[in-house]
Amino acid sequence: MKWLSRAFRWFTNGFLKIFGDIKIFPFPLFLLYSPRGYRVKGEDVREVIHHVKPGDILIRGYINYLDGYFIPGYFSHAGLYLGEVTEEDRMHLRSEKGHDYFRTGKQMVAHAMAEGVFMEDVLNFCRCDHMIILRPHAELRAHPNDPKVNYKYLNQGETDIAKQLLDGKTLSYDTVFPLVFQAALEKLGESYDFQFNFSNFNDLSCTEYVYYCLKSLEPYHGLKPRKKNYILFSKSVLLPDQFLNPYFEIVWQSRSVDNKKLGKSLQKIVKKEGGVKETNAIPQQFKL
Repeated sequence: MKWLSRAFRWFTNGFLKIFGDIKIFPFPLFLLYSPRGYRVKGEDVREVIHHVKPGDILIRGYINYLDGYFIPGYFSHAGLYLGEVTEEDRMHLRSEKGHDYFRTGKQMVAHAMAEGVFMEDVLNFCRCDHMIILRPHAELRAHPNDPKVNYKYLNQGETDIAKQLLDGKTLSYDTVFPLVFQAALEKLGESYDFQFNFSNFNDLSCTEYVYYCLKSLEPYHGLKPRKKNYILFSKSVLLPDQFLNPYFEIVWQSRSVDNKKLGKSLQKIVKKEGGVKETNAIPQQFKL
């Protein structure tokens, strides 16, 4: 009967191993088996804390999340790293609701999710399956395609920056960042834009929010919403993958990023975008 005892031990050990990785949600009743957890691990997060700087763009993605099947591209979310936020920074808030979402901390990220535009510690933002840190170049020059700028939503300081870039001047990102920081805080508490309407900034999706914060730098980065086809409709949107272009340096990426899959996604974007040579549009490590 030893074989029966060994079989029983093998079965119970295997069952308990699986049992420990099952999550239960009481209402509505739902079971989820997730043995690996998030693929961005502790050693990755330590590297993020070491490398990230104020003004960096963080893009992340998940494996087997439902929304990932509806958002084209490899990544599904974007946020802006603000760095240290203190009580003195409350003066940038525009609405009373913004005070409910305002947080202080040493390493804060601002981003838009279903709850709206809010702030949280970078440690919380890192709870994902793959992630990349992007950074505008230290010196900013106008995009070679000389994009038109919509001055409607730019304040005086942002207008001056856009005009200087269009006039051919070189600007330091460090000197521009205070206006980016201000733009990020003034939209705290705004509702999420479930319609992905880039014609105004009353409500904001995640990429729309980052785009809003960097709107004065449009002559530099040249980012524009592009028409994308979904299952039943088409929309002009800005995908998180579109931030992976020559105007943002890849500072760090998690070990879990699949370069081959990401390269395929970027190739699709380049082919549909047109106007940018493919050899320059895709970062070297993602070229197939």
